[in-house]
Amino acid sequence: MKSVVVCYFSGTGNTELVANMIKEEFSQLQYTVDLVRMEDVLNHHLNIDLGKYDFIGIGSQVIGYGAPKIVYDFIRALPKGNGKKVFVFRTAGGVAPINYNASKWMLRKLTKKGYDAFHERLFSIGSNWVVRFDSDVMRQLYDATKKKVGIMCREIILGEKRILRTDWGLKMRMELVELFFTRALRWMAKDYSVKKTCTHCGQCIKNCPSRNIIEKNKKIKFGFNCNGCMRCYYICPKNAINFRIYKFFPVAGGYNAKKIFTQSGSEIEKIPGFTPPFLDNYLKNDSL
Repeated sequence: MKSVVVCYFSGTGNTELVANMIKEEFSQLQYTVDLVRMEDVLNHHLNIDLGKYDFIGIGSQVIGYGAPKIVYDFIRALPKGNGKKVFVFRTAGGVAPINYNASKWMLRKLTKKGYDAFHERLFSIGSNWVVRFDSDVMRQLYDATKKKVGIMCREIILGEKRILRTDWGLKMRMELVELFFTRALRWMAKDYSVKKTCTHCGQCIKNCPSRNIIEKNKKIKFGFNCNGCMRCYYICPKNAINFRIYKFFPVAGGYNAKKIFTQSGSEIEKIPGFTPPFLDNYLKNDSL
């Protein structure tokens, strides 16, 4: 039986949801599928025999119009590709040309290591930065994404090449923007402050994907290796982590995409929010 490994980084759940959609779809197409978290490979020295898989999936969210540092660390840790076929999938708050270049450096680094990075897709489920999407909008995006994942998996099996492209002007501008954010986001955690409501439960330390959080002298300390995923912010049971300056970054009321999609019947919570301008096109155009 043919096989696929999906290596992903998910901060607050969107990319993990898509990774599971990919597993479900490939399984229905008679492939065996393994899901691997990048942080487990890097932090716990998990070994993966990539040679035994027919396809390798690399997935993460779009942060700062590019990829989090942990993704580049993971790619650097990969063995030589020897022509192994790779598909890249990303999750973002917007499926629009401004994000079409978000995987360019990933694709270049994979190609340089000898991988055949031949297929790329951009998905959207919700936004955990700045603006919260309306809960009904998120459910529509979820259903549309599931359909698009099915299309992607069939295209991958057929060997169809798909790389997102924009004009050269936008490409160069966004690469410069990404270069700035790639460096700036590592300092993002230095803007965090911890309120007195902190119970020192250790959830932020345990769940930080880059081990950027420690406790010293009974105080929570943040380092310079932040991915900007805001997992620590949203996972805190006491909402004790705050921004000092960048208070507009997190969405009001917290973010839990899994909760929204697992609710049913009377449990469904109507969360008002933003309706993104790309919604209609994303729902109607399967080629996106």
